[in-house]
Formats: sequence, C-alpha cells, structure tokens
Amino acid sequence: MRALAIAALAVLVACNPSSSPRPSAGAESSATPAPKVTAAATTGEASASRGKLQVLAATADSDALSAIRTERLKAKAEGRVLVVYVSATWCEPCKKLKEEIAAGRLDERLGKTTLLAFDADKDVDRLRSAGYSFAFVPFVALPGADGHPADTQEATGKGGSAWRELLDKLDAWQRDATTR
Repeated sequence: MRALAIAALAVLVACNPSSSPRPSAGAESSATPAPKVTAAATTGEASASRGKLQVLAATADSDALSAIRTERLKAKAEGRVLVVYVSATWCEPCKKLKEEIAAGRLDERLGKTTLLAFDADKDVDRLRSAGYSFAFVPFVALPGADGHPADTQEATGKGGSAWRELLDKLDAWQRDATTR
C-alpha cells in the first residue's frame, strides 16, 4: 500500500512544476502533493464541473488500457471527452502547460475535457503495451472505444510554448465528442 501511495505521489509531482524538486532516490518527499482533480461523483456535481479542465493522475495499480477504458466511460457519461496526456518533470513545455491548467487559463477553452495524466519516464512501457507510443512530450491522445488511441498529437517544437501545438487538436476532440 505504501508503494502505491508513493507511486501516486510521484505521478502528481511529475505534473506539478510548482512543487519542490524531486527528492533523491530513497528519500521521501516532504512537499505537499497537489490535490488530485477527480471526476464529479453525482449528476449535480458533474453539471457544475463541466466548465473546468480536469486532470486525473493515472494510477499505477492497473494496466494503462484498463485505466483508459474506465476513465473514458466515466468522462463520456458526464458529457466530457477523455484525453490521455503524457508529460515529464524535465519537460519545459509540460511545466508551462501545467502552469496554465493550474491557473485556470484553459478552463473556458477546454472546460469539457478531462486529461488522464501519465508520466513519460515511469509509464512508457505500459502505455506502449496499450498502443500509445510517442517520441516527444507533451503528448496527447484521444482513446477510442476499445481504449487504444484513435488520434494523437505530440508537441515537437522547442521552448516552453511548444505545448500550444496541442491546443487545436484538443479543441477539435472536445468539439467532436460533445456535439455527438
């Protein structure tokens, strides 16, 4: 159970550029993890939360395909689109995107999108086994009904603003998923 908690904390820290630097191997972090944004549990809460871009940390206790299928169905039931999101702690565009999300600057634009966040360094094998492969991060993918990627986009530009390359694709996925 402790290993699961540490793994979950590591995933949260991986996508949180405002946290303190990662501890060295074997050391425990004293930093307070960022709160996990979760899908709303009731219909009333789901309606209220639709205007906010949500980020869910992918748990390490299941294979990626199962987690993606489960979260995709939850998002669909709430009128949202699930997007697989892969980032890394060392990635400058990933850090900048995280800052934009945390500040709420993407809520109006992507308010019906839920990002299922994976760590590029820790989750690469389980993502590949589910059909998700990438050369650059940040990386986003729209999962199909079977959980495998139906469409993908990776930021290939240089510099902290490379994450902006993903916005048109995210807009299209949200628009297409919520107009059906």
